[in-house]
Amino acid sequence: MCEDVLMSELEIPSKHPWHFGRMVTAWAIAAVFGVLVTVLVSGEDRFRWLVLAVGLSVLVTFALQLSTAQREGFITRTSFSVAGAVVIIAVIDIVGTLLEG
Repeated sequence: MCEDVLMSELEIPSKHPWHFGRMVTAWAIAAVFGVLVTVLVSGEDRFRWLVLAVGLSVLVTFALQLSTAQREGFITRTSFSVAGAVVIIAVIDIVGTLLEG
C-alpha cells in the first residue's frame, strides 16, 4: 500500500517570491507623496490630499506588482505593499501634525 518515494522525487513547494525591491520602491514613493502633502498642504485640505496620496500609492503598488508577471503571491505582496504605504503616509502625517502644532 505504501510506495517507496525518493526524496528527490518529492515536489517541495517553493516560497512565494516577495520582490522586496518593488515593495521598498512602492514604500519610498508613498513616503515622497506623504512628505510632499505634509510640507505643501496645511489645514483641513491636508486630509483630502493624503487620501489622494494613498490612492496614488495603491496604483503605483499595483503597477509594480503586476510588472513582475508572477501570479504566485500577488495578493500577499500587494497587501503588504499597500499596508506599508498607508502606515508610512500615516506616520508622516502624524509627525507633520505634531511638528506643526
